[in-house]
Amino acid sequence: MRKRLAWLALLPGLLLLLLLALWLARKPIVAHFVDRALADRGVAARYRITGVGPFVQRIENLSLGDAAAPDLVADWAEIRIGWGVDGPYLAGVTASGARLRGRIVDGALRLGAVDELLPPPSGKPFALPDMDADLRDARMALETPAGRVGLVLDGKGRLNRDFRGRLMVHVPRFAAGGCQGAGLLAPVDIVTGEADIRLRGPVDLGGLRCGEAVRLDQLSGRADLVLGTALDSLRGPVSLLAEKGELAGVAAKQWRFAGRMEADIGAASGRISGDIGFVEAAAPAGWRDALATAPTGLDGSPAGPLAPPLAEALARAAGNFGGKGRVAVRYGKAIDLNIADIAVASASGARLALADGKGFGWSSDKGVFLDGALQLAGGGLPAVAGRMTLAGDVGQGRFTVAPYAARDARLALAPVLIAAGPNGYRLRTAATLDGPLGDGRVRGLSLPLDIRLAINGAWSVNPACAPLAFESLAVAGLALAPASLPLCPKGDALVASRRNGVAGGGAIRGLRLSGRMSGSPLTMASRSFGFDIGTPGFTADAVAVRLGQGDAVSRLDIARLAGRTDPGGLGGTFTGAAGKIAAVPLLLSEGAGRWRLANADLAIDGSIAVADEAAEPRFNPLRSDDVRLTLIDGTVRATGQLREPATNVAVASVAIDHDLGRSSGEAELDVAGITFGPALQPEQLTRLTLGVVANVAGSVSGRGHIGWTEAGVASTGTFRTDSLDLAAAFGPVKGLSGEIHFSDLLGLETPPGQEVRLAEVNPGVAVEAGVVRYRLLAGQQVQIEGGRWPFSGGELFLEPTTLDFARPVERRMTFRVEGLDAAQFIQRFDFDNIAGTGIFDGTLPMVFDDAGGRIENGRLLVRRGGGTLAYVGELSNEDLGTYGKMAFDALKSIRYDNLAIALNGNLDGEIVSEILFTGINEQPLGGERLEGMAKELTGLPFKFNITVRAPFRGLVSTASNFVDPTGLIRNQGKGDSNPPVQAQESEDKR
Repeated sequence: MRKRLAWLALLPGLLLLLLLALWLARKPIVAHFVDRALADRGVAARYRITGVGPFVQRIENLSLGDAAAPDLVADWAEIRIGWGVDGPYLAGVTASGARLRGRIVDGALRLGAVDELLPPPSGKPFALPDMDADLRDARMALETPAGRVGLVLDGKGRLNRDFRGRLMVHVPRFAAGGCQGAGLLAPVDIVTGEADIRLRGPVDLGGLRCGEAVRLDQLSGRADLVLGTALDSLRGPVSLLAEKGELAGVAAKQWRFAGRMEADIGAASGRISGDIGFVEAAAPAGWRDALATAPTGLDGSPAGPLAPPLAEALARAAGNFGGKGRVAVRYGKAIDLNIADIAVASASGARLALADGKGFGWSSDKGVFLDGALQLAGGGLPAVAGRMTLAGDVGQGRFTVAPYAARDARLALAPVLIAAGPNGYRLRTAATLDGPLGDGRVRGLSLPLDIRLAINGAWSVNPACAPLAFESLAVAGLALAPASLPLCPKGDALVASRRNGVAGGGAIRGLRLSGRMSGSPLTMASRSFGFDIGTPGFTADAVAVRLGQGDAVSRLDIARLAGRTDPGGLGGTFTGAAGKIAAVPLLLSEGAGRWRLANADLAIDGSIAVADEAAEPRFNPLRSDDVRLTLIDGTVRATGQLREPATNVAVASVAIDHDLGRSSGEAELDVAGITFGPALQPEQLTRLTLGVVANVAGSVSGRGHIGWTEAGVASTGTFRTDSLDLAAAFGPVKGLSGEIHFSDLLGLETPPGQEVRLAEVNPGVAVEAGVVRYRLLAGQQVQIEGGRWPFSGGELFLEPTTLDFARPVERRMTFRVEGLDAAQFIQRFDFDNIAGTGIFDGTLPMVFDDAGGRIENGRLLVRRGGGTLAYVGELSNEDLGTYGKMAFDALKSIRYDNLAIALNGNLDGEIVSEILFTGINEQPLGGERLEGMAKELTGLPFKFNITVRAPFRGLVSTASNFVDPTGLIRNQGKGDSNPPVQAQESEDKR
């Protein structure tokens, strides 16, 4: 027993000796156990144990993992060991210069070689150990799906509940959910609690980009975040201030955010929500530039006054504005941006609000969405209110727009219906417009609108036909009645956006309008009426205008009309114009030139052809290249110089005035002087002279007047010539002079007593100094009142008659001879082989028809007292016999008591002259064979009955020459010498 007690007494000493031995061998023992533990876990390590105690262990120059890229390094670390009923445990760590590498893989934290030293997974979430820690310049490089995160930590305390320190977070670049950031720096205070880790401090971010929706620069703010103890979540309030940036295309000088963030670090997803505000914001410059150019396409249109102030108001509102709203950003596999409760105020006074719904947003995989009630007002913009719901590319909305007025224009829209589809947006409404048009105005101009907005920003209006209507339209004195017309786009749309502005055009097929112009009824029709947005103006084809009423309607047909409006009115060009001014019996055609309608005044300048309205024209078409037509205060006035088209010879100046209100007017024709000659003949001006006169040489001048009222048309005129040479149906005329006054110029009628003087007429026998009195009747009838010529000591008279030049009928003219002195007649023509005396009277009836001209029953009789006749020429036929020679010997000197000449025959053929006279010879009959009887044969009575057949070259030639006397005129001067008295053998020799 005593030995056992002794051993027990020695046991404490032995234990003390053992502890002393272990203490002396502690470092090798610890190193042995550490090396074996690391080797068992396959962890490469480098370290130096510099201190081993029952409560504190010190390791220096620690390196775990690959020596080239260690997962953990530390300058030194002291490990405090605590002892409990279960043995020793890790009570705390003090480390300096620790560097840890980590990665987030599939949502879990991976620490490389360090993971091998950790206890096996328990299935529980990661938790901070329950130990004290004193970390000095501890750093961690953490690779995450969003990017590399740098952490610097200084602090001490119980890790799982009372650790306090300063954590510096630095993220050079990150990308998550379609967003990219750079330069994140957050020096925050860190405090651990039993359930979380609190991070509090400033946050700076160099820049943030989220697709096209977010662009923020130079962000600064503050965070008060809670990090899950498992390091898998981050949440808490965040405030940010961006000195400049852009959200949803809106660039602002400053953006403010105050809200919360919630992040799932492992999944690289999260949510940021809060209040957002911005100041001095502006819409994209390209959008504002487009506003500046858009109004130019509407210049001169009724909407022209609205576009500039509206575009200006939009540009001013979009140029400087601020606002606020609630924003929520979700990121992860996709990014969602949502802005709700939007309130925007512009420096221009404009206000925009979007509330009562989810608001406006954008998703990287679903596109734009919108849900809420929108209101717009102020700043010169029309008030807009409505609601829109949009999800992706499908949605609908309805808005009301208050009438918008600027200067003298007003626009009202029916409720605007919006539908969204895969290709963009469609807006449908109806616009009613009041506005200026030239110098006039349009009221109640309405058009349904179908507006398409493509997803690329392009837009178009009315891709299909729509009814264009107006309540009234007045411009330049033109007032149109209400109308509804089908307006169709020329191309893909009526109006569409283009790279440099807007373009488009419309057309109206079968245009028909009615109204009044300067107080007179007006109708207009056109096969096609069109306009182009890019080049303000309009064109019209096959235009038909009717102005006036009853018989005083003015007609104007235009093949093509082009024009445009400007502040002064309307103006343009025209081609292929034809028409008629009221009751003026002139037809206008082939018109071309320029027109202008301003201040209720119409002016037309150009060229035009003028023709007679009559079914059988009285004159051939003429042309004017200097037409000037005006419509001022209800009066049409037209002036121009009419010319013969082929020769360009000036014919007459015309001045026309027509009062539309009274349906009356007048036309003045001024013929300053038409000179006829080889270059111009009357038949070139009128068919009425064809076959009547030809080879005209000389000048004609005068004036004509045409007047018309509702009661009818009246015309007068006076024309004169001082000397005119011509070939007429009855022979060449020289020196025709006189004046003719028309009581009906259009009908070519005159009052009685018209007189023309003829210096010489040669119907085969020249007569001079004649005077013819006549009258022109309706229907191309010429009433001869009489004609008179001095003729060889007597006179030649043209008996009254009426000649019909309108129909192919007989025309009869009777010439009466009074007191013709045979001696003077013979002397006039220098007949060397004949002499005679006697005074003659008689008639020469002439008939002209289709067969030609002829003398019927012409007769000349010597007056009482008879005369003498002496023929001293040679006989044409010596074989006359004794009595024949005696008869011709008696003609050498014979006194006759009576002598009659009968004339019959065609003027272009033979004229049969039957000469019957009786008398006695005053000289003995000559001849040697009769000498013994001469005395006895003096004073013998003779009776002659002579028939002469010879061509007559007097009045006219043939029927064809009556229609065209040029053949007769060519034959003048070709005549033979005077025929002998005995042109043929006498038929009766007694």
